[in-house]
Amino acid sequence: MRRLTISLLLVALVASVSLGWLFDQLYDQYYNDEQVSTRDKTHAIEQLGLTLAKTLDELPNSQEFVHKWQKFQQSATQYTQQYGLEIIELGESPLPDQLLDGVRQGTPLVLETSNHLSYYFYLVKINKLLVLNASLDSGREVDHSLNYLFTSLFYIVLLSLFFLWAFPLVKQLLALRQAAKSFGRGELKQRVKLSSFSYIRDIELEFNHMAQRIENLLGDVKLLSSAVSHDLRTPLARIRFGVDTLQEEEDPVLRRRFEKKISDNVDDMTSLVETLLAYSRLNQSMLQLDKEHFDLSLLVATCIEKHDSASNTTTFQLLHEDVIIHADKSYIRILVNNLLQNAVKYGNGKINVELSSEGDIIKLDVDDNGGGVPVEMREKIFMPFIRGNETNHKSGGHGIGLAIVKRIVEWHKGEVDVCSSDKLPGARFSVSFPKHSSPPL
Repeated sequence: MRRLTISLLLVALVASVSLGWLFDQLYDQYYNDEQVSTRDKTHAIEQLGLTLAKTLDELPNSQEFVHKWQKFQQSATQYTQQYGLEIIELGESPLPDQLLDGVRQGTPLVLETSNHLSYYFYLVKINKLLVLNASLDSGREVDHSLNYLFTSLFYIVLLSLFFLWAFPLVKQLLALRQAAKSFGRGELKQRVKLSSFSYIRDIELEFNHMAQRIENLLGDVKLLSSAVSHDLRTPLARIRFGVDTLQEEEDPVLRRRFEKKISDNVDDMTSLVETLLAYSRLNQSMLQLDKEHFDLSLLVATCIEKHDSASNTTTFQLLHEDVIIHADKSYIRILVNNLLQNAVKYGNGKINVELSSEGDIIKLDVDDNGGGVPVEMREKIFMPFIRGNETNHKSGGHGIGLAIVKRIVEWHKGEVDVCSSDKLPGARFSVSFPKHSSPPL
């Protein structure tokens, strides 16, 4: 939204100010050219009048020349500029005495009306006045038309600029609306396609983040419902069977045995409920990451030490020294412990841990010597309540550990993957995330 607001203000300011200045410059240039043209025309008429005054003052019959001049002008009306010419007596002149005295002294007099110019020249030898009338088009109508033209051009260009600015915005809003409608119809994979430049990029990112979170939550709900229906139904059936059997059994030894089985099934149900509550709390904590800079190698070494036992051998290889990461230390500890627990559970006593750094990426590999993860299970293994091969692991579980790993990795904008190990016979779980992670989804 900040980009949208700034771009709107810039377009309005730049368009209004720059276009106004541009058209002002064009109008001033045109107006100045018109003024220069008028001055040149006035000067040319004045020079024509001076030439005619000298010529007529020397002619013996100046009136006959004037008569022929007027006759010629009448016959050439539609082809040439009209110049009226006449010779009048000083007493017939409409000029006041003060102006008349100036003309007598040799200074031509120019009088302007709305549609023509009148030039007065003094003929010294015949003591008369030569009047040269030149038509002059009024510039008022032309000026109004020019004003209308430039005003229209200003608004046309201004509206065109706003249209060019608004078109991508409207297109992006329509795409966002279509994506929201598709998502509302149940198309949970629907996302807004991000362009290199967008006025509403923040909104598009938030929509995609929201859609991803909703999809994850709905997926978790489906898995949760299936897991609860399966994992709770079995101990409940056993408890019901045990209670019915206990009511009919009189032998104290058998009664204690059935009571022990019922207690174990209750413990299993309690463990499952606590696991579900823990996973639910984990979902609610997604935006509460307390990030800090710390040495990941020290944290991994501490976690390995806690998992060391006589039945397990763990090798830790630190390939690079620069493994300082900016992340939530408590959640990264949970991630490492879950990976190690998974390797202990599904392995056969040997674990290899490698920690490396390349550029801005830190990579953690945990290898075990178990049976590995089948290719068809490698995408599902990180879903909650999905367990690996039941025949291989040594202890029970609810299939939530790797789901938590994946969630923590997503919060830190990282990636997690599983493949076959090239150092041990089992699986390799690889986690990579940036040293400086961005805010979570």
